[in-house]
Amino acid sequence: MAALAHLLAALSQRIRSFAVDGDSAPLLADDTVRMADRLRLIAEGFPSNGSVAFDVLHVLSYVHWCRYLALSGDERHVEFEAAMDLFVHLKQSRPDLLPPPARKLLQFQGDMGEPENGLTEATSQAVLLLQSNSCDADIDRAITLLRGAIRSASRWHPSRAMALSNLSSALYMRSQTSSCDADLDEAIDAAAQAVAATPPCHSNLPNYLTNLGLALHARYESRGDVADLNAGVAVARRGHRALSPGHPHCAGVLLNLSVALHARFAAIGELDDLSESIDILRRALWSASDSDPVRVTLLSNLSGLLMSRYSRLGQTGDLEESLSTIRLATQETPGGYAGAVPLANLGAVLLARFERLGDPTDLDEAVESLRAAVRMLPESHPDRAAALLNLCLALQTRHERAGDSAELTEAIKAGQAAVDTTPLGSTARAKRLSGLAVVLRTRFGITGDRSDLDQSIELGRQAVEETPPGHGDSAAYLCNLSNRLRIRFEQGGDWADLTEAVQTARLSVQRTWTGAPEAGRALSNLAMALMARYEYVRDLDDLKEAISAGRNAVQAASADISNLAGILNNLGIMLRLRFERTYEPAILDEAIDASRKACRVSAPGDPRLAGRMSNLSLALQARQQMLRKADALVKANDLGEAIDLSRRAVELVPARGPSRASLLSGLGNALRARFDESGDPASLDEAIAAIQEGLLNLPDEHPDRVRMLVNIGAALQSRFEMTGHQQDADAAIRAWTTAAGTQTGEASARVNAAESWGALAVFLGRAPSALDGYAMAVGLLPMAAWRGLGKASLERLIADRLGLACDAGACAVQAGSPEQGIELLEHARGIMWAQMLETRTDLSGLAEARPKLAAQLSRVRRALDSFEWAQLEE
Repeated sequence: MAALAHLLAALSQRIRSFAVDGDSAPLLADDTVRMADRLRLIAEGFPSNGSVAFDVLHVLSYVHWCRYLALSGDERHVEFEAAMDLFVHLKQSRPDLLPPPARKLLQFQGDMGEPENGLTEATSQAVLLLQSNSCDADIDRAITLLRGAIRSASRWHPSRAMALSNLSSALYMRSQTSSCDADLDEAIDAAAQAVAATPPCHSNLPNYLTNLGLALHARYESRGDVADLNAGVAVARRGHRALSPGHPHCAGVLLNLSVALHARFAAIGELDDLSESIDILRRALWSASDSDPVRVTLLSNLSGLLMSRYSRLGQTGDLEESLSTIRLATQETPGGYAGAVPLANLGAVLLARFERLGDPTDLDEAVESLRAAVRMLPESHPDRAAALLNLCLALQTRHERAGDSAELTEAIKAGQAAVDTTPLGSTARAKRLSGLAVVLRTRFGITGDRSDLDQSIELGRQAVEETPPGHGDSAAYLCNLSNRLRIRFEQGGDWADLTEAVQTARLSVQRTWTGAPEAGRALSNLAMALMARYEYVRDLDDLKEAISAGRNAVQAASADISNLAGILNNLGIMLRLRFERTYEPAILDEAIDASRKACRVSAPGDPRLAGRMSNLSLALQARQQMLRKADALVKANDLGEAIDLSRRAVELVPARGPSRASLLSGLGNALRARFDESGDPASLDEAIAAIQEGLLNLPDEHPDRVRMLVNIGAALQSRFEMTGHQQDADAAIRAWTTAAGTQTGEASARVNAAESWGALAVFLGRAPSALDGYAMAVGLLPMAAWRGLGKASLERLIADRLGLACDAGACAVQAGSPEQGIELLEHARGIMWAQMLETRTDLSGLAEARPKLAAQLSRVRRALDSFEWAQLEE
């Protein structure tokens, strides 16, 4: 009150200085407009009757009038219009206080009278047309009626502000079904004019502000301009401040303010906006009576806000309160069409709780709730697309557990409908694109149809492009896109896909809020992308970084049961692969522990359990081999357990496809290991049969074929050595020849295949074939020893391949081609050492002639010595 009195006194003094003394300087000072705006905002919190309302109206109108008299140019016209808008209201209580020119203008308008179908009558007719259940034709007619009446009426008609606000409402209503941006622009302009023409203490001001706020929010959802969001929040705050204590519309106005704050949180990610939005809805619920029709909407929205905060912070208290709140909303809804939205929201919350706790009853109830909501909601309802998306995700999740193909088909249909019914430019479109991409990726995993994977990636890219970097969902969309790019790389071997997968995974981790439930998934996804790159180029630095990310992922996901099993499984794989390079027993024990936990925390019936069992089998095989080589005491039969796990894993995946191929390969390796220990020919026969069956499940271009061909070649060679059957030796060479020539395979594995081919051919006395094998191995070395491999990995590769040059040269001599032998010997050695020597050129001469260039080359040399992928890609 003191601030308002101070502003009234200060502005009154400036008016007197101009009117009495002719001093316009104070009135035209820069802070006068700011003081007037401040007075208007403060006064909006006072009731429309009483001395405060009159004093504010009197002073504000004269501030604008006197500035009009003192100014010149376009600014003068603006002040005149503002003054006249306020004089219209001052005239109703004290016409004697109006300046004579203004009084004459308003008197002339009254003498002229209203034209036929004047503004007041037009507004009344429009309100009747816009009442509940109005059709499109009624809305169009109301808009036409109000536009014509506003154009015909005086600029200072007392009912003009009301007519403008009703026009804004009608245009907003039409925009909800027509998606016409021009309607929204006109609605905002009309509502803004209505607000500007209404004094701060007027009883209609809260309604006019509400209409302006709704139109601003709708335009933000259509175009995504954050400026509309900020304006909408400011308008909603003014609307709440303008309400009198105990106003019957208080709950609805608070709801609008909450919606505006939540939309800004979703766009910018400021947690204070979300917390304030939740607090405002709680206050609204406290002020709403049990019979207030807005109560169900308040409960439903509060549930949604609590879910937003749960997604950000991962606090189970928010999740449980959200569920109890939305259940209360469904109980209080009158039923029928009105209950569809709360029912849809209930399904979304239940799906989130299933993902957190893994209770299948939550998932089943989520599906049924969402199906019912979709049936009840008309196709034109703005919330139907969101319900369709959640139904899509719930069905896809249940399909992953039960494998019902009909539900996957239904999920894709629902996801496509959600995308199709969301207009271009809508802020909700990205979420729906991402959801459809998820289910298409799932279908690809079943059918192997590459078009599903390609479309999933394209939809994922669109979702990322349509989401601002600070948006709360940006990290999840990037994570999903990275995952699919990695899968496509594993299918087709395109290096660009893997590079993009690592880049997007890093961005996903960077944009994931600390403590968010999805942090574990983002870290695990980065680890998997790095591991895929490690498997391709064998750079140990990638694997080390992947393991670090995997360990952090386990910590971040420790409370999220649904994701924990997969993250543990991934960590176990990475640790086992590191052991295969470094032979650290503690790393292998950690791998086995992580894989065991992954199997233990997997939900019953989880289709991914087979893969987790196979990974545990591989880790146990590795420990058995390590202990046998060290002649250590084996306390447990790791190999027996490994074979048992592999058999059970194969039994869990009856269908054909790459997944079954991998499991069969793992079983074959375990059986071959038992043959190596016991010499049991039946184990070797079964191993070969398992790997052969696995190969039948892989397409020719699949990258895993190379490793499986290398393995079956080794198994066939073992059987040849045991039985002497020539056909096994021939089959082994054919397998290695095919592997060496498969361009989509890992370069190092192809070198292994070619070298094994050459060695066996030498043993069989087939010198020309052997020379072909060794020549191919040498020819593949540049791919395996490329500069991007990194210094440490390059040194390890050199140590492993030093014998290849000698073997290739000796084979050439034996084949009667000593010149080719010398060529292969020098070529192999040159490839292996060039990468190291090229960074060791003597720079002393260059330093004397061009010291700056020499220093720059020296820095490049040091960078290559400490090469890391993160530096290259970031």
